[in-house]
Amino acid sequence: MTKYCLTYIIVILLFVLANSCDNNKTGKTSAEYDMIKVDINQTGILDYNDYFASVNLTPLETNEESLIAQIDKLYITDKYIIIFDQKAMNILLFEINGRFLNKIGSKGNGPDEYAFFNDIQFNKKDSMIYAHERFRNCIYTYDLSGKLIKKSSRSKISFNSFYKTDEGYWVYSCFESGNPEKHNLMLLDEDLERVKKAFFPQESFINTTFSSTFITDEKEKVFFIYPSSNIIYELLREDALPFAQIDFGNKTMPYKQITQLKNMDEYDKLIADKKYLGNISNYKINQNYFFFSFSETGFNVTVPMYNCFYNFSTKEVNIYKNPFIASMNYPVSSYLLYASDDVLIYPIYPMILSDDSFDILSKTLSADIQYDSNPILAMSKLKNKREQITEIHEKCH
Repeated sequence: MTKYCLTYIIVILLFVLANSCDNNKTGKTSAEYDMIKVDINQTGILDYNDYFASVNLTPLETNEESLIAQIDKLYITDKYIIIFDQKAMNILLFEINGRFLNKIGSKGNGPDEYAFFNDIQFNKKDSMIYAHERFRNCIYTYDLSGKLIKKSSRSKISFNSFYKTDEGYWVYSCFESGNPEKHNLMLLDEDLERVKKAFFPQESFINTTFSSTFITDEKEKVFFIYPSSNIIYELLREDALPFAQIDFGNKTMPYKQITQLKNMDEYDKLIADKKYLGNISNYKINQNYFFFSFSETGFNVTVPMYNCFYNFSTKEVNIYKNPFIASMNYPVSSYLLYASDDVLIYPIYPMILSDDSFDILSKTLSADIQYDSNPILAMSKLKNKREQITEIHEKCH
């Protein structure tokens, strides 16, 4: 073993010990948050062998009731898989083996029906699904059988995404209705009527998102990011504290200027032909990594998308541009759907597979699939620290 390899293994062991000591932290102060420096000139290939020990493929049953247009949110429990399909406006419940169980809620114009859900949250504590209906501007609460338990009154504050905590409802708003000071983040009371706290005002809502702006990790910590910032905030009780900031160097979008713009024309002129980096989206957090996507800016042009893995321990940043994971026998999308401390879940779309890839995948699976079948979940088990150290040891010999 070389001196370099021995030193590298010792460093990793020290990081493991440090992580175990940090697990009791309640959050980071503004002076402690991570600054993640991203350089797209260092873009690599997301190789399955670098991160994963094994993969379990779970086909989601396909029938007339369970058809999925796209997966916007995915929740996993010991027994269930919960899918939110915003495009088809459906919440679908599957068993952990992929067998379809039922839809949650009923679409329609009736008093207990919904027209359009734009965000949902599954609460593991009470096993309830909370769904926001944008047109009626209220929250529906369902149990896992699909039964409507409660429907809130209509809120005067319009919002796009939300997260329910013991303190009330955190909401991302990009509307002036009930929000004359144009705050991006607000904490509402349980009845969605009173604003308890408000954060991050801007001159006008000119860059907005209809995707969810809130996520949580396995320890139920809640995080928030909005389009006019490159800072991820941790929501602690009634406060929003900086957790991490993504720095693209001189390519970073001019966020302070953006919050002061008055209309979309000013925004278009600001970003046109500049090729800034930003539009941070699809972020996930577990104990060891921060995962997120970002893109270049542009005006009426197709822009490249990137995925990033940031290691909290080593501060290492890995950037990937390829839309598929390398070293797999069939195309697995690199668009991350779900992250726990030991498993990452990626989608496989049968409709885009070549005939050869489809044949390989069909032989791998016990279930019958067709080109128009629902996505298959590639549940990829992350290598643990011991496996990483063993791999480094083997490479050094």
